[in-house]
Amino acid sequence: MKPTLLVLAAGLGSRFGELKQLEGIGPNGEIIMDYSISDALKAGFGKVVLIVQEQMIPILTERYIVNQKLPVEFVVQKKELTIDNVFYVNQKPWGTAHALWCAKESINENFLLINADDFYGQNSYALAFAHLSQSQNPCAILYPILKTLSENGTVNRAEVQIENGLLIDSIEREKLILENDVILYPNKEGQMIAVKKDTFVSMNMWGFTTAIFDYLDKDISNFITKWQANNGIEYQLPSIVASMIKEKIYTVEVIITDEEWIGITYQSDKELAKVKLQKLHNKGIYNNLVWKN
Repeated sequence: MKPTLLVLAAGLGSRFGELKQLEGIGPNGEIIMDYSISDALKAGFGKVVLIVQEQMIPILTERYIVNQKLPVEFVVQKKELTIDNVFYVNQKPWGTAHALWCAKESINENFLLINADDFYGQNSYALAFAHLSQSQNPCAILYPILKTLSENGTVNRAEVQIENGLLIDSIEREKLILENDVILYPNKEGQMIAVKKDTFVSMNMWGFTTAIFDYLDKDISNFITKWQANNGIEYQLPSIVASMIKEKIYTVEVIITDEEWIGITYQSDKELAKVKLQKLHNKGIYNNLVWKN
């Protein structure tokens, strides 16, 4: 079976101020998901599963299914959760690991997980497809940290440790910022810690097998116990991957991409993203998205 593309598109976009997943930033009003879906289908992926808020389904159905006849399915990430017949509700989405867990009934094959609001570049999808088509090991598509920072504020990134081509650990670094040519983040005590410029980070581009769903089924109860003690925490995917590596459930191979990442964390990121995408169109890379050829 061909690998599937799974897109996390249910975020609230709180720092951006609106649903940035639907923000037209390409020269012809393209949203970032247009490029991601086009690049994935061109690389050979068989179908696309979008994890969304319910209000987004009519818009995206019109865009991808009615107009383009694409192999797209929808999964809704809700704020309600039932574990062992007990009902829980949160004020916001539960996090990226919960979003993935919501898609477990829609995926039966190897799959590539991405963020809806991140542009990863064509070669990243080609590399991921080649790996997922030939290997039963998951993979992490990694970027140099300097290519992933915003000029307009702090960002969260998953810093990784690599050994012999394998991912050893993944640690979420929050509020990373580039100041005076130094990359910094605050630790729990509020002290600013420097990060090496040659550090690689995950931009949530993961190649997974379905073994991760079995793990999430067992682990999500542990998260709920922690969440009851602190309603502010989220169920985050990098922590899950790190735990699966530590427990020797997953051997995650590392793939370094030379593509330029483009993202829009803040409203002020939008103009630079538009300029970068326009340059790609000018080069002829995106004269036509794959389903319009």
